[in-house]
Amino acid sequence: MDFLTLEQKYHIRREDPEHLICSIPAAELLERPNMQQFLELYGTRIHALEPAASAAYFSGWLGYAAFAQQYALSFHNQALDLSLSNFVVQLHVKESYTAISFKLVREAAQPAPAGEAERTAWLRRTLTELYGTTFRPLLEAASEAAGIEVGQLWGQFPTKLNYLMDDLLAEAEEHELRERIAEDYNRLRQELNGEVFGRAKNPLDVKIRWMEDLKDPDKRIRMKNACCLYYRTEGGFCCYTCPRLTEEQREERRTQARKTAIAQGS
Repeated sequence: MDFLTLEQKYHIRREDPEHLICSIPAAELLERPNMQQFLELYGTRIHALEPAASAAYFSGWLGYAAFAQQYALSFHNQALDLSLSNFVVQLHVKESYTAISFKLVREAAQPAPAGEAERTAWLRRTLTELYGTTFRPLLEAASEAAGIEVGQLWGQFPTKLNYLMDDLLAEAEEHELRERIAEDYNRLRQELNGEVFGRAKNPLDVKIRWMEDLKDPDKRIRMKNACCLYYRTEGGFCCYTCPRLTEEQREERRTQARKTAIAQGS
């Protein structure tokens, strides 16, 4: 397993980070007072105007841990132990911002079985356990503690996972490996039913909405699946890719951004 990549790209670590602010076992965050205290502390670090913003940001960071498992499964054909008893949620200062990392208690990884059918069953079981027994209770606890609909928290995952998928596919050099990465990701989105997530449908299986880039009219970028609530932090606003914006508001931003680019270039 490449733990350097896990740490640098997906914030999975084996040692405490520098400038540690707090550290709490993931299982303890299921208790409402602990989750409230964690979100309050995190909220002060990101200047959140309400706990809901802290919860949404926390969910976004959990998306890195989710994709760390996809990376392990597809790139290394192994499964990380991301059970609630095996990782610690850590707040720490990284450069000029507050980051969240996930420290493993035990580093052991489970190799995939050799047979194709056996691997498919193993993959489905691993993903079901990850989303059903790790992420679902964490998000439900954050939802209750912050007073935010849990669907808004699940909505942070597809945007993060799709972005990281682009990066991982670009990194894979062999055609066979790229096929496995894409196929494993499709299984996650299409073969896990909504019950695993406590939802009517799989919240990761979303239709991607493409939009015109802010500055380049010939480029298309993804709209976020759900608002990240940046606008509910001090000095924050709705991002250009936020689904809360109307197309008229986006057009205004494009016009302004392109006028500014022209002025700066002249």
